[in-house]
Amino acid sequence: MFDICIIGGGVAGLMLAHSLPASMSIAILTKENPFTSNTALAQGGIAASLAPYDSPETHAVDTILATADHAHYTRVELLVHEGKVLIERLMAQGLPFDANSHGLPELGQEAAHTQRRILHAGGDQTGKMLMHYLLEQTQEKVTRLPFHTVLQLQIDDGQCTGAFVSDSNGHKHLIKARHVVLATGGIGQLYSQTSNSPVATGDGLSLAYHAGAILEDLEFVQFHPTIFTLNGKSCGLISEAVRGEGAFLVNQDGIRVMKDVHPLMELAPRDIVARVIEWHWQKNDPVYLDARHIHRFDKKFPSIYANCMSYGVSPLHELLPVRPGAHFHMGGIQTNDIGETSIPQLYAIGEVASTGVHGANRLASNSLLEGLVFAERLAKRLQENVIRSGVQLDEEVDCSFIQVSLTTMQLRMTEQVGIIRTGNGLADFIQEFPLSRLDLANYTKEEIQLIHRYTASSLIAKSAFLRTESRGGHYRHDYPTSADEWTGKVIERSIQGESTRLREIESKETVK
Repeated sequence: MFDICIIGGGVAGLMLAHSLPASMSIAILTKENPFTSNTALAQGGIAASLAPYDSPETHAVDTILATADHAHYTRVELLVHEGKVLIERLMAQGLPFDANSHGLPELGQEAAHTQRRILHAGGDQTGKMLMHYLLEQTQEKVTRLPFHTVLQLQIDDGQCTGAFVSDSNGHKHLIKARHVVLATGGIGQLYSQTSNSPVATGDGLSLAYHAGAILEDLEFVQFHPTIFTLNGKSCGLISEAVRGEGAFLVNQDGIRVMKDVHPLMELAPRDIVARVIEWHWQKNDPVYLDARHIHRFDKKFPSIYANCMSYGVSPLHELLPVRPGAHFHMGGIQTNDIGETSIPQLYAIGEVASTGVHGANRLASNSLLEGLVFAERLAKRLQENVIRSGVQLDEEVDCSFIQVSLTTMQLRMTEQVGIIRTGNGLADFIQEFPLSRLDLANYTKEEIQLIHRYTASSLIAKSAFLRTESRGGHYRHDYPTSADEWTGKVIERSIQGESTRLREIESKETVK
């Protein structure tokens, strides 16, 4: 038996392992190798108010404004204040951020930030550099179990006690642990257009749902505006940092598409930029990113440059065709401010968790910061001995294996649960992909991959159907504006059904 079983090996899972004492036995399970995660693909940076002209309070205001009045204010304050201290400590410990000629951190600009506060490492390879650092720091203190697919969480007497897995040989076995942590990442691969890693298939949402945990804010999906797109195929992310350095968006006639839409133009909140670009594409008016004037583009953004060149397109001399794609999930498994879920001994951190700090629309570069901050907070909790009452599950409602093609499901998600949604489209999706609680341990490794995708997709669609307004990353064409009656209201989902509650915003007045 392990003390801690961490499911997922991105920034949140690795930071948790890094923050725990070496005396604890820790297992890290990953579906593939350690570098197959969204963290490793993160081109952007980490937001922290390190500059003398900046402050955590200003960072908090920018965060809350971007979240479409749907953030948990107290936790935003935790994020920005504890995040600054944590980043300063990691820098002192040797985490290699890019610096200027004076040896000070080189801070970048991204959308909806009023200050330059984005730290980068290796230019546009922040996630990869962070992974290298944390893997090295945890090398001697964890048991790594790559190529392990988690089939089902083990629940005994209402508490999570382990995970059923299928290993690289297809053998099934139970990994027991005193504490189980879901750090499985995002849901981008539920869509046909995405910036996400191939492993980002919503597994954590499915595992938590079938175990009886409460999930929330599932309708809020952020679509990155600028996915490099050729012949209708996603060919890699072009970081928002490129627009932060002055790149602008034009249509096929060279007209800037954001000029009269928002005062921040290309640096408007991502949901606005994404919808404008998608609207042009739907009118057969392709949108391009013009970065030709950026000095030393190939040095500032080496991985983006190399990727574009691999497709025969030079950012130095040509326009880059871009289209929105699924990028980040603001919702997830409901947690408190130390990572506890509604099931005792089951925890969630990183993108799979819903802490409330991202609200309806994540502020750029807050995601890596969230993974680091809440992982460290959970590490402190796991060194305590706290007993809570267990969760009671309904009887399992099993059914025959879900017969649906992956391609069909991705296309339906993109068309009906994508950037622009309608009540009729969502209703059609829910009818085509009904949800049942399954005994996941009965299926093969290949079947479970599809079931996890199916479950996560259905959960997101139902929540999007229930929210009859537009807010942040959730846009309903039939309800195109935000509604007062939905302000602060959270949709909760579990195997017992759905309900709504008001988000705790008692600290709103402290954020000026």
